[in-house]
Amino acid sequence: MSWFKGLQLIVKKELKDYFTTPLVYILTAIFSLTVGWLFFNYLVAAKQLTQQTLSQAVLLPIFGNMNFIFLFLAPLITMRSISEERKLHTIEILFLSDLSEWQIVIGKFLSSFGVVLFMLLTTMIFPIILTLSGYSDWGIVFTSYLGILFSVACYLSVGIFASSLTENQIISALLSFGLLLGMMLLVLTAQVIDNQIVSQIIKYISITSHYEYFVHGSLVSFSFIFFLSFIGFFHYLTTISLKSRTW
Repeated sequence: MSWFKGLQLIVKKELKDYFTTPLVYILTAIFSLTVGWLFFNYLVAAKQLTQQTLSQAVLLPIFGNMNFIFLFLAPLITMRSISEERKLHTIEILFLSDLSEWQIVIGKFLSSFGVVLFMLLTTMIFPIILTLSGYSDWGIVFTSYLGILFSVACYLSVGIFASSLTENQIISALLSFGLLLGMMLLVLTAQVIDNQIVSQIIKYISITSHYEYFVHGSLVSFSFIFFLSFIGFFHYLTTISLKSRTW
């Protein structure tokens, strides 16, 4: 069996597991209702903010809130990805089928990323509504969605790593959320440090600081490098966790 064929089988299996359970639909409904309510309020408030553009009054805050909401949703999406396999000992079957640790990790990552894409599809009505309001700056919309995808991909990689450390899904979700929250708070730490060099280093390793470039319409190479390196690093940690299994 080829490497990509094995990866495809894992992705199909995981997507089937996700979409045959109510969790994905419940999370999607909560996400859609919350973001839709926020979008409506921002759009109504924008009529009174005559000195701000729709990008400043609506897009920036709505995408900022979407990113924050996924901080809570990503651990819930990934909490069972490996934890449940370990608890039920079904991951042994995956290894007996000659699948490598990297195939398992990437397959589970891509399937959870597919769930995120499904959830984000429900927000595509927002650009349509903005079009009816006279909005035309589609570059910001594109970079904002791209920023969300990269940012959430980082969240998912952390969540899958946390899931590989324990058989308990609740502990996995809490550990993942704790790691992500700590990374987000790095921005606040960077702002209060007097040493500029240390402040810039802390800011660089924060997901939020790179995400902000995208929502402001900037595509900078070092942010792409950071996101890809971040995802790759946590995938690597997850493979190490799987290799050190003691079942």
